[in-house]
Amino acid sequence: MLDWLLNFAGDLSSAASAIIAALQFLFGLIVAVAQFLLGLIESLWNLLKAFAKGVLNFFHTLWDSFFRKIFVGLFNALRKVHNWLEAKLGPVIKFLQQVRKYWDRWFRMYVKPLLNMLQHIRQFLGVLRLLGVKWAAALDAKLGKVEADIAGLFLTLRGILTGAIDILNAIADPLNLFRRPTAVLSIRRIIPSLVRVVTGVPIGFFLPSPRKGVQTGLGFLPLNFNPADPGMNPPASSYFSGDDGLGGFSGFTQGTIPDDGAVDDLSALDYFDDGLYSPPTCSDAASCLAVLQAQAYASISKGATS
Repeated sequence: MLDWLLNFAGDLSSAASAIIAALQFLFGLIVAVAQFLLGLIESLWNLLKAFAKGVLNFFHTLWDSFFRKIFVGLFNALRKVHNWLEAKLGPVIKFLQQVRKYWDRWFRMYVKPLLNMLQHIRQFLGVLRLLGVKWAAALDAKLGKVEADIAGLFLTLRGILTGAIDILNAIADPLNLFRRPTAVLSIRRIIPSLVRVVTGVPIGFFLPSPRKGVQTGLGFLPLNFNPADPGMNPPASSYFSGDDGLGGFSGFTQGTIPDDGAVDDLSALDYFDDGLYSPPTCSDAASCLAVLQAQAYASISKGATS
């Protein structure tokens, strides 16, 4: 019996040693695999970092050695051309502007009184024509042709002067062809269409106008709003026909180039215009919350008793 127990104990000791050895081997294997994976990840990271650094250096060198020099050279060349054109064409533009000024002055002092006199004569001839004087109609027609020829000659020459000044201004300063106020006003005008194209819903979904009677899609949307219904969600082109809800555009008149101050009086979108909203009925949030709670408790108590 004692020999059997000794043999059993020896077998247990051998099994335990084998299990410990197996666990040590497994732990060593896990550590080795983890070290291998860590080294692999570190190598990949270093490779990616080196690649990214190389790409960054490539673009940095490309910008400094190529594109930057081109853009700087192009900008300097444009500035020199602009300065040269402005210096050469500036006096010509000023001369034509003075000619137009004197032309307008000459028209106001001499031509306009003559046209006014012809107009009064034609009015008198019109009375004679109604009285049956035959030669009055023929004379009125001739005077009308003379009046039209004089006015047409003045307008034609003034149009030529104005066109020449505009062309020379565009050549001397090409940036005038793209005016920032014009861009701001244009963008402001197409905001509803832009929102409709980008988001698929009208601007009223995000920034509803509190005005009454505004175009569909600009005001508050109904609770049953359906984006697929063109009656509730008009197409983008429908907003080009009017500026309802956008306010007025002031600062320039028809036929003139707006200056930088043309956008100073541009009204804000209705959603951000506090003057379009009714004054708030609650000025103190805490007291208003207490009133609402009291009303809710009273309503609950009334419902429980009934």
